[in-house]
Amino acid sequence: MQRPDEKKRQQIVAAATRLFAARPFHEVRLEDVATAARVGKGTVYIYFDSKDELYASLVRDAFVALVERLSGPLSAPLNGRGTAHAASSWDALRTAVSELVQFSSTNPHFFRLMRAGLPGHDDRALIGAREALGRMLESCIRRGVRRGEMHDPHPELTAQFIPGLVRAAALWAPENASADVITNHILRLLEQGLGRKRRAS
Repeated sequence: MQRPDEKKRQQIVAAATRLFAARPFHEVRLEDVATAARVGKGTVYIYFDSKDELYASLVRDAFVALVERLSGPLSAPLNGRGTAHAASSWDALRTAVSELVQFSSTNPHFFRLMRAGLPGHDDRALIGAREALGRMLESCIRRGVRRGEMHDPHPELTAQFIPGLVRAAALWAPENASADVITNHILRLLEQGLGRKRRAS
């Protein structure tokens, strides 16, 4: 019986990444992945139970990398005097929404697999990335409120709503809705909601 080998796993991951980038999800077979990785199909099953699990693993890693990338724009960099840089919180939020929508457009099956339970609900890397994204979005919004750029009594809620809007668009938006249209519409909703004060009811 073959034992897991990290180098071989990386071969499979690299081959699958190329194939899923070049073909629709339903056209990629595990046999194709094995051939591209120059391993037997049985070897693929040592690392992944199914095509869904392989795809979910790839996209999970891509999502973790995306969140790490967004930590720059969403964080408040300090200048030489130790005070927050003057970059607009709106600019940071626009970057985040644009990147999240682009991610969902590039990986259209990710949210469907999440609804089906893949990656697993106990996936620590995915859970950690989601939580980190929420914290960064909340921090960005709070910074905008402090600067008077935004009005939001509950940044902790808005930070959770933003990925939810992207997820809803990925699952339910009309097929002809482009990434730019979705990004601009989400930003329009945020700007109208956060850009004005509302009376307490």
